[in-house]
Amino acid sequence: METEKQLEAILFWKGEPMTLPELCRALKLPSPEVKKALQALKENLSGRGITLIQTEDEIALATVPEMHERIEDLRKEELSRDLGKAALETLSIVLYKGTVSRRDIEYIRGVNSTAILRSLLIRGLILRKQSESDERIFLYHPTVELMSLLGLGSVEELPEYAGVRAELEVAEKTETAESPAVPDDEVTNEAL
Repeated sequence: METEKQLEAILFWKGEPMTLPELCRALKLPSPEVKKALQALKENLSGRGITLIQTEDEIALATVPEMHERIEDLRKEELSRDLGKAALETLSIVLYKGTVSRRDIEYIRGVNSTAILRSLLIRGLILRKQSESDERIFLYHPTVELMSLLGLGSVEELPEYAGVRAELEVAEKTETAESPAVPDDEVTNEAL
């Protein structure tokens, strides 16, 4: 596959800015070759709804400026809707577990939670940070704004917090004891 197409796929998948060294590592190519492919991608995206944005340090795919108003209307519409049952379930998991990966949220819920997490991130109810132990995994945790909206000074003030945490810890120990270890080459990246 052409380097340009690989770049487009990686930047789309990542969904956030990447540095040139990160792209070089992902493609296993030298910087001059990646820069050449970036220029070709930028030219091929000209006149379309997506554009390539480059700062001194970062590169990302984004919508074209002409779509700003329409995208903003869609974002406001999405934020004006009430949270559904799935979003409340996901928010509860993040609140009671503290810091949790998407994989763990999906294991608990039994369904893909990418769209729900995106909605909660956009609303400013949760934050996403990269795991310090494994840079391929993102961890989610509640925001101060969420705690304020709920009228909580800390997560320990959640209803039945101690009991729920104790049950979660028992479930985690049981899961760990019953699950076979997953080889490192079977661990997948998390998009959100």
